[in-house]
Amino acid sequence: MSPENKKRVGLFVDSLMGGGAERVALNFAEKFIELGHDARVFVLHPPIEHQTGTVPIHLVSEQFKLANWRPLNKWLYAQRIKKLVREIEADGKPFDFFISNAEDSDRLTRMAGLRPVFIRYRNSLQHFLAAKVGDTTGLKRRIRHVRWLNKFRRFYSGHIVTVSRALEEELVHEIGLKPKSIKTIYNPFDFDLLRRRAAEARELPAEPYILYPARLTPRKRQDLLLRAYALSGVTLPLVLLGGVSGAEGEKYEAEMKALAAELGIAGRVRFLGFEQNPYPWIKHAALVAMSSDSEGLPTVLIESLILGTPVVSTDCPTGPSEILTGDLACFLSPVDDAPALGANIRAALENYPAIGEAHIERFRAENTIQTYIAHFEALTEAAKK
Repeated sequence: MSPENKKRVGLFVDSLMGGGAERVALNFAEKFIELGHDARVFVLHPPIEHQTGTVPIHLVSEQFKLANWRPLNKWLYAQRIKKLVREIEADGKPFDFFISNAEDSDRLTRMAGLRPVFIRYRNSLQHFLAAKVGDTTGLKRRIRHVRWLNKFRRFYSGHIVTVSRALEEELVHEIGLKPKSIKTIYNPFDFDLLRRRAAEARELPAEPYILYPARLTPRKRQDLLLRAYALSGVTLPLVLLGGVSGAEGEKYEAEMKALAAELGIAGRVRFLGFEQNPYPWIKHAALVAMSSDSEGLPTVLIESLILGTPVVSTDCPTGPSEILTGDLACFLSPVDDAPALGANIRAALENYPAIGEAHIERFRAENTIQTYIAHFEALTEAAKK
């Protein structure tokens, strides 16, 4: 690759806690590097749980908090980000663009004055807005809704990249965002690397099992999956492969274990925590079942299909309906519908279509990286006119 075509790219994440969004940021960096570009991952704070390989990692702070006063804490983080970027650019090569992969990073890259930043919007803003409004009612609810909606519209006014077409539609037509630019670019998936990692030796169950590899959190709705599994009548073990975050996560995990006991399935449900390499588990699963209330473009569904593993999912906003298309669309079930999800679990185990290249080709990493670069270059050319 000629020096003028080589890009320097900075990818921002809040942490490298074990989760799909964090893994996607590393996938981006790995593929940029493989294609001859200079890519670095900026991590705001610990933990770093994922395997990072040869990807350059720049930790902004060893501490979660730099100051107790929230505005000062943000300012200090922004100053550290600016300093790190200046130190890297001291070799005379500026960053061409940045990609932000998490909410805190969205704000801090803006405060640090980095440009251009592509904000990868990853989850339903409608759900995020609903969480901000909370359980308030009447006039207070309306005021809070308008305040947060205006804040979102003002804040997300730069360059937005959505991870699904449905999410782009939601942001523009339902939320009313008017960004400088907006484009849908799917997450990158390195098929060869994924399959190599899936072939690594792991001590796995000898018997077939159903798998849900996701952080234990209410949005992932492990409670719904437990109810669906109980209703399905399936006797294969259910493996929940995902860690927890803080006291709230531990509380939710305890609630899920209590629910499994209440449903009479505790002996068949295994809570195995975070796994740095979940791909052998995914490859050898009889079925991957996803039960989320909302997603952006759910990584686990795509990775499972790439590894040839059948999947079922809630038809949550946004993403699953763009992944499970054609003859796989019947394995989508309504959100919060345990009987329907249970029926799909049973049906998928009995008869699932053959998974071919047509189901997964659009998610190849090379396509994603080239689309990002072409998008950046188009915006650069437009700015010159």
